[in-house]
Amino acid sequence: THLLTEDEAWEAFILKANLPREEEAALRETLKKLTALLAIKDKDRLRKDQKSRKRFLEAFPQLKVKVEEHIRKLHALADHIEAMHSGCTISNMVADSFSAASNVMEILGLFLAPVSAESSLVLSAAGLGLGIAATVSSVAASIVEETSRFGDEVKASHQASTSMNLMKETRPTKIADKLLQATQDIIQDLEALEQHMEALKLVRTNPRLEEDARILATTGRLPAQRARQVQNSLRGTSLAMTREARLSSATTAGVSLWKDMASLMKESDHLYEGARSESAEARRKLAQELEEKLEMLTKFYKSK
Repeated sequence: THLLTEDEAWEAFILKANLPREEEAALRETLKKLTALLAIKDKDRLRKDQKSRKRFLEAFPQLKVKVEEHIRKLHALADHIEAMHSGCTISNMVADSFSAASNVMEILGLFLAPVSAESSLVLSAAGLGLGIAATVSSVAASIVEETSRFGDEVKASHQASTSMNLMKETRPTKIADKLLQATQDIIQDLEALEQHMEALKLVRTNPRLEEDARILATTGRLPAQRARQVQNSLRGTSLAMTREARLSSATTAGVSLWKDMASLMKESDHLYEGARSESAEARRKLAQELEEKLEMLTKFYKSK
């Protein structure tokens, strides 16, 4: 009953359960009717007020059907949300694994530049490929989960106007923003991958260019014209970087690797604990409260 008497408690529940406005109104109306019936079931009051007793006996069967329908819907939506959330958690773990491997490859490629130009380019290209796979996996999981939540909200609403109001809210915008950012990242990585593949072809067909790249990466002592040739031919790769630039890139990749590992551990713990969804839990909690109240009233109704 505190959900009805305390506005803050009700708002907190709605925020967690992520209910559409129409479903929210229907649930609150049902709770009000349940609370009213609980209030008039007092035996002393019923003995004194035959009208209340009659009203209870007439109203309960129809209300029971509505409450049971709400309970089934809440459980079904909670199960669907949790299953989808669990699947997306696994997808996020895959994305984190790809991203971590990508950063490891990038770091190895940077440090191998002074030793073997070909090995450096191969590892860096592999890292870029894994980075693209990580981006695709991550954004796909996010879009699937966000779209599923949005679909559940629309499914739970019964009028077109409610669906149109939902469409105007932030979830579709969030999906579009994530997709746009992911597209930009993938295009950037594909361009870099193309540069690495072209550089790999040049290094394999021009041993002198590979040797100049190795010298530039180690001592930096190379005639200006040959140094410019290396930088122009191998631009966008670690072979065209100065020692300081490679160290800076390696540091950035190291920080990114640490974040990926932290995220992977967090997702692993979340999955081990059952990958519970806050929205699903809130719906189950309300369903349980409705079941308890309905059971109490059903026993009272059968005793009449």
